Amino acid sequence: MNVLIWFKLLMSEKIKSNIFIFAVILSLGFFIKGNAQQDSVKSEIKVQVTNDRGKKLSNALITIKGNGADTSVRTGSTGQHNFILHAGKYSVIVTLEGYISFEDDNVLLNKGEVRKLSVVLTDRIYTTDEIDVEGVFRQSQNDLRTSLFNVTPKNIKILPGAFEDVMRSLKSLPGISSPNDFTSQLVIRGSGPDQNLIIMDEVEIFNPYRLYGLVSMFNPETLSDINLITGGFPAKYGDRLSAVLDVLNREGTRDRALSFMTNINIASANAILQGKNPWSIPGSWIVSSRRTYYDLILGPFARKQKLISDDSSFPSFEDLQMKFAFGPFGKHKFIVNGIFSRDGVAIIPGPERTNPDSVNVNDETINNVVSLGWHYIPNANLISKTTLSWYKNKGDNDFEGDILDPLIDKENLTPGQRDSLKSIGALLGFNFASKYIFTKYSLGNRTVYVEGKNKYEFGAGVDMIKTDLTYTLQLDENFKAYIRSFPGMSALLEDFSIEGNNNYRANMYAQGRFQIKDKFYYQPSLRLDYYSFLKAVYVSPRINFGYAIDPLTTIRSAVGVYYQSPGYEKLVDNQTFYNLTGEAGDRLKAERSLHFILGVDRWLNNEWQLRVEGYYKRFDNLIVQEKIKSSRYEYYLYNPNNHDPAYMKNPQNWYRSSEKIPFDSVTSNPMNGATGDAYGIELSLEKKYSGPKTELTGWVNFSLSKTTRVRDGLEKPFRFDQPIIANAVLNYRFNTWFEIGARWSYATNFPYTKPVGVTPRIYNDSLVVNPLVNQVLFNLDMGGDENRFNERRPDYHRLDVRFTAYATFWKADWSFYLDVVNVYNRKNVLGYKYTLRSDLSIRQETTGMVPILPTLGISAKF
Repeated sequence: MNVLIWFKLLMSEKIKSNIFIFAVILSLGFFIKGNAQQDSVKSEIKVQVTNDRGKKLSNALITIKGNGADTSVRTGSTGQHNFILHAGKYSVIVTLEGYISFEDDNVLLNKGEVRKLSVVLTDRIYTTDEIDVEGVFRQSQNDLRTSLFNVTPKNIKILPGAFEDVMRSLKSLPGISSPNDFTSQLVIRGSGPDQNLIIMDEVEIFNPYRLYGLVSMFNPETLSDINLITGGFPAKYGDRLSAVLDVLNREGTRDRALSFMTNINIASANAILQGKNPWSIPGSWIVSSRRTYYDLILGPFARKQKLISDDSSFPSFEDLQMKFAFGPFGKHKFIVNGIFSRDGVAIIPGPERTNPDSVNVNDETINNVVSLGWHYIPNANLISKTTLSWYKNKGDNDFEGDILDPLIDKENLTPGQRDSLKSIGALLGFNFASKYIFTKYSLGNRTVYVEGKNKYEFGAGVDMIKTDLTYTLQLDENFKAYIRSFPGMSALLEDFSIEGNNNYRANMYAQGRFQIKDKFYYQPSLRLDYYSFLKAVYVSPRINFGYAIDPLTTIRSAVGVYYQSPGYEKLVDNQTFYNLTGEAGDRLKAERSLHFILGVDRWLNNEWQLRVEGYYKRFDNLIVQEKIKSSRYEYYLYNPNNHDPAYMKNPQNWYRSSEKIPFDSVTSNPMNGATGDAYGIELSLEKKYSGPKTELTGWVNFSLSKTTRVRDGLEKPFRFDQPIIANAVLNYRFNTWFEIGARWSYATNFPYTKPVGVTPRIYNDSLVVNPLVNQVLFNLDMGGDENRFNERRPDYHRLDVRFTAYATFWKADWSFYLDVVNVYNRKNVLGYKYTLRSDLSIRQETTGMVPILPTLGISAKF
């Protein structure tokens, strides 16, 4: 009985235990099933990889890390791969040979989300600057360069009103303008064009213009990288006071043996051939040729109409550019660059011309560059670039003829008076001739070493420069008397001939970038320059700071000393002649500027960037033309209160001073005689291009500034002072084949000197009198130094638009565009022409800049 009871009890406990175990197993099953159902709700990342031209890239390595995942897959022909993942945070890394890698370590994936990630890779450029690219150009927070602007070749090609020219495109950036619409020279933060350093493929370039400044030498179809630094530039750059433009030509394609591209715009026709090296030699080649074509059309027409003689030609240019890349061969790579160009014009007026004056023009300019580069990259932390270059710029100019006295109002002349202009001395004869040869040999090295979070840069270089220059100017006496009436122009009357000596420039620099904790960076640097012409060494200390407030906001600042040596090679941009022969170098110092820069940039999201930057530049030891004390006789009216024109024109009513009166005569002798200041603030908001699906891109910017110069204790506005500059650039792509762009520019115009009256023309201490009518000839009275730059031309503004259509046919990618410059035909003022009416009142005529100008263009890539 007891045994039976215990057996029942045991069985009942076993049943309970089994029931418990069954319940546990059942619950665990439901738990596992629930989690399995939950895990079945997967998330997905679709990664699409293209280059910045929209081409889908195959063989790109996509790596996904995080949340337990660590996988790598290469893309196929579609450039895309899809990843099924759990919800969470991931890092996405994309790499491809020949391109800068992409990395985003903050990709958040929600449950059930299908996320599309467009990755745009840009061509890798072996450069000594660090640039992080996250689908678009994005300056890394530890890159301490201030005032840095990176411009893509694509933006240059589609920017309205820029004629597909690099330097004209840069005028849409904050604080940058140009002397006028007809030149591609740059005025940056109130400094002259001669104070900008221009470098292409590690070679310093002088006179980088075509068609006498209308366009620049840079071909946007062959460029890969364009960096402009408007202040506080690093120690590897020197011998300039203001800014640096550093451009790099791209290498040819390596995926085919031959590729062809052509382009026609308002300035020139362009043809490009490129391909990979033959015979299995690693590397590539690219050759481009540009030439003007309008001279081939207008020239025959003008000759047929007898407007010019048969042996005349319109202004034209032609150039040939090439780049050959060999390697890499292990740790070495070699680059050969060549640029050969010619500008020319020959105009001889024909017999059918209607104007009484005429000018014969013969001019030819040649600009050639050859460079050899050796890149040594032993590991990922070190790159060394050595460049040997030869540069030659030569010109042969000859102008001769007769021009009408600029102060004669020729619109009111009778036919008989026009015929007698020569006999009465109203046609001013001149003959100008100049020849120059500028030659430079350079050898330089730049090396970068990265150790952990620290970066070190150092380098050195030496230049040998030689300039031969001949200048002659023959004027009739009336013309000389007219020129002497303008302050600063009398130096033009001096003839000279220079057989240049070999001058040497040598430099060395070093800088290091260091990081304190995670957010603060600093970069001290030092540069040494030796100028044999000045027989002196100059030390330029500089320091940059950076602070990363958060991953999207960065503060950068720079303080530095900058020097610029005198040289004939800089006179093209300065447009002021100095006689640098004899003992000039013994009494001159290098010009100097101090830069103080502070700026902050903020990424509002992956496409929008806001920048604010303030600057102050102090200039001293600026070189000016020396003034010497001279004396001359002055003429006065017997009755100074009688302003009747008939009375003033009568030579009998004038008397000469009893003794010579002292005055300042401007010479071509250089001296360190001026100082200056430039300060301002710039704001910009930019919508970046982030991939083929981006519809709206562009930027708006505004700058407020002031630039002055002080000489002899008198402060005046600098000739390139523009207190306000504003730009708005928008480009909208409606679909895959059509887009519209617009650019509106506004600026306060430059100051100018307005004449205050008239004064009698004097030559050889005597009044200049028209012998036929026995009347005194007059010049404009421009006033003294106090009157200089006291007036300002009307504000400048202009709207340009561009319509571009894209198509694919005949196995080529085509683009067709209509570009309209100055849509509302604003007459922006270039300058003023003054003539004297018969009553001696001054007539002011406006000389305008580019009017409304529609142009068509076409591009094809095979």
